[in-house]
Amino acid sequence: MKQMLIGACLVALAFPLVLTGCNRAELENVKAALAQTESERDDLKARMDLVIQTRDKLQKQVDELTVSRDQLLEKLSGLSDARDQLDKQVNELSKSRDALERRADELTKSRDAAVTEAKKAQEQIDNLATKLQAETGKVRDLQEQLKQVQAAIAELQNKFKL
Repeated sequence: MKQMLIGACLVALAFPLVLTGCNRAELENVKAALAQTESERDDLKARMDLVIQTRDKLQKQVDELTVSRDQLLEKLSGLSDARDQLDKQVNELSKSRDALERRADELTKSRDAAVTEAKKAQEQIDNLATKLQAETGKVRDLQEQLKQVQAAIAELQNKFKL
């Protein structure tokens, strides 16, 4: 029984020693796994920091592009307003041009009518001038005849006075 007791004690003492030996090997394995996990964690942290930095840079670029887009939209709005004003001015100028063309057409018609009337008046003046010359010729003839008649009357008066 003593042998059994010693055997049982040896087994009882050997069991914790075996377990301790297993635990040490397992502890070493766990430590190695922990070191590897910590290394992987550090790599992941480094990658995450890099991703965060990249994200922050991209967000900054997005913000800058948003500001640029907003500025471009404002400029576009200003240009659209300017284009609308230019369109209005072009329309007004077109209307003015059309009105001026109508006025020019009216003036041309009036000028043509005035030229026609002037030609008619000139023809009438020419006709009247021709008639005046004819009448002037008749008046000269009559004046000549009057002079002859006066000369004849004066001659007759001279004959009667004698």
